Amino acid sequence: MMSFRPFVAAAVLVGGIFATHGVRPPNRPESHQSLLEFPASIASWHSEDLPFDADVVQEIGADDYINRVYLGGTPPIELYVGYYKDQRSGDAMHSPKNCLPGSGWEPVRSTVLQIGFASGRPVLVNEYLVEQGTRRDMVLYWYQTRRRIVASEYAAKYWLVVDGLKRQDTDGTMVRVWTTAADGEVNARARATDFARHIYPQLAVMMPE
Repeated sequence: MMSFRPFVAAAVLVGGIFATHGVRPPNRPESHQSLLEFPASIASWHSEDLPFDADVVQEIGADDYINRVYLGGTPPIELYVGYYKDQRSGDAMHSPKNCLPGSGWEPVRSTVLQIGFASGRPVLVNEYLVEQGTRRDMVLYWYQTRRRIVASEYAAKYWLVVDGLKRQDTDGTMVRVWTTAADGEVNARARATDFARHIYPQLAVMMPE
């Protein structure tokens, strides 16, 4: 017999998303810290800003963002962080799994990687190996708020509903770390993971309470 549980769960989630559109947040002090204030130097890396063209900024729909390349004694690491103040307005975070194929990057494999702990819980992010022609790159990405870090797009949508109904806020960020895998997947993973471990605690304190 066909199980209706997945359909019920999907209906509840969709209903919750619609419900958050009817709940407007109260007037409260703006506590989001501009992402431009995110450290330009991290450990041995120093950065250069790579701002997007106006049409790209409009397409991603973020209220605030940084796009940088961090340089040091290793191959470069690119960092993109997009902050969305209110996802009920229609703009929502874009998953790299949907965006990268449209830019000519083909997926090789994807998995979930633990990069640390926060508040006693494991910090899980997406590891995404992609290629374009003869080039192969390593991408880590995750969704982050002040309260949590999640890898799953479905979990991010679930918490969007929960926070919208319980706390009356739907803000959040999508974080993407990108580096070449030309020096091998093991080295690329180690480099990206080390960088990610440096940045997620700093991003947390920049998010609104």
